[in-house]
Order: sequence, then C-alpha cells, then structure tokens
Amino acid sequence: MNCLAIIDMQNAFMNEYTAHLPGRIRQFLETHDFDSVIATKYCNTPGTACYRLGGWKDCMKNTPDAELVPELQPFVQRVFEKTTFSGLTYECRAFLKEQQFEKIWFCGVNTDCCVLATMLNCYDTGQDCAVIADLCASTVGIPAHEHALNLIRDNMTSERVIHSSAL
Repeated sequence: MNCLAIIDMQNAFMNEYTAHLPGRIRQFLETHDFDSVIATKYCNTPGTACYRLGGWKDCMKNTPDAELVPELQPFVQRVFEKTTFSGLTYECRAFLKEQQFEKIWFCGVNTDCCVLATMLNCYDTGQDCAVIADLCASTVGIPAHEHALNLIRDNMTSERVIHSSAL
C-alpha cells in the first residue's frame, strides 16, 4: 500500500513560485493510483510559533487563505490540520501507523520548510518515504527548493528524492 501526502497546498501559499503546482499535482493524480491521498493544512493561530515568534499573521485558521486549493480537493480523502511545520501530527501518525503503508510519497509546499520537516519526521519513524521533487516548490523561490532537496539527499539518501516521471 502506498500513500501520497500533499503538504500545505493552500491558497495562502500560492505565488509566482508555486502557482504551477496545483495543476501539475492534479495531472499527476489523474494518471497515478495511490491507496490513499492525504493532505496537511497549516492553520495559523495566535498561539503558533509563526504568529508569536515570527509575526506571521497569514493563513489563519478558518479563513479562505487556509483552505486547500480547489484543484486538489476532489482527490484528497483525509485532511490533517497542523499548527507546526511538520505534518506528522498525532492524528496523522496514528493514521499512517494504522494503514501500514509500504511507502509514503510527499509533494507540496514549502520544500524548504514544511515538506522538509514532515519528511525528516517520517524518516525518523523508520517509514519508507520519498519526496517527488517536481511536485514541490518553495514560496521563496527555486534556490530554497533546491537547497531542501539537497538536504534530503545528504541526510536521507538520494533515493528519497525522485521525479514524478519515475513513478
């Protein structure tokens, strides 16, 4: 069994560097089968580190900015809300453990932040996982995206970074 985890593909994170992703991920989903497609959704609140320590007040819980992009909503079977960088919340971990997926594939935004944090946490649990490089991006640009992919290659092996055409 395989799972595709779509990380934080939300309205707040769509910009000139990420706007291509919804269509690309949708096209990928239309041509590939997964046993489960899940998504994470960052929900900012006055109690989050991003709000309190970083002063970031976008993507507030229960606002249109925090919603998943419409193009991907029909494909997602379950959404896990989070208030941290990593998508491996208690609920998400329990779901993944219960389902006993052989492999978890990650895509979404931000490669250099939430995708990286989730990937690191997943790998630390001993779960086989990989990031689909061309289905990820960073809101701050290509150099940050590429740097994160290099960190994954360096710390979790090169086989954990793949191109969608390899699936």
